[in-house]
Amino acid sequence: EYMTSSDVLQHDFLRKYLHFAKTRIKPTLTEEARECIAARYAEMRSRQDERTLPITARSLETVIRLASAHAKARLSQIVEAEPDVKAAMDILGFALYHENHQMTDSEKRVSTPELREDRKRARSGSDDEEMEDVGKAKQRTSSAQPGENLGPRIWNELKGNNDAMPIADICKDVTDRSLVEDAIRDMESKEKIFTSEGIVCIV
Repeated sequence: EYMTSSDVLQHDFLRKYLHFAKTRIKPTLTEEARECIAARYAEMRSRQDERTLPITARSLETVIRLASAHAKARLSQIVEAEPDVKAAMDILGFALYHENHQMTDSEKRVSTPELREDRKRARSGSDDEEMEDVGKAKQRTSSAQPGENLGPRIWNELKGNNDAMPIADICKDVTDRSLVEDAIRDMESKEKIFTSEGIVCIV
């Protein structure tokens, strides 16, 4: 005997399934998912003329919540770029732009920040160039002392990445990450930026 969908998807089963997903599954974002969300959020910000609803920092939180809900629905303890972030962007894209299409290969490539490509190009450089870059990075790091205002630099990096970046990619040459975190908190208190799940974006 074969079981039909009506045999499995009974009310009692669905109730238990949803309860289990809600109480037992606490998914966390992977680094790839963070980068994908930051890039797709930046893409939405760049489509100012096409939007039907305002794109704010809360939109970023909406993407994260939708992606997390999708991960919970499939009982996954991690939120992944594919399929969770993709599903979240499909829903939000329909709400904002009335789009109803599958993500194309080109869109999947866009979902990774340009910084990743920059890192690949940097790795292809000569050993001498890499050593020179390390030396410069050390000099910049040594100059990043407590009390230094990293705010303008963080702001410029965000603007150069379409208003959103993972925290790990901000001021990467500053080894004392507490300096970066303090600067981000200060900017948050001034309501210049918004941070959620390891992603920073301009308000």
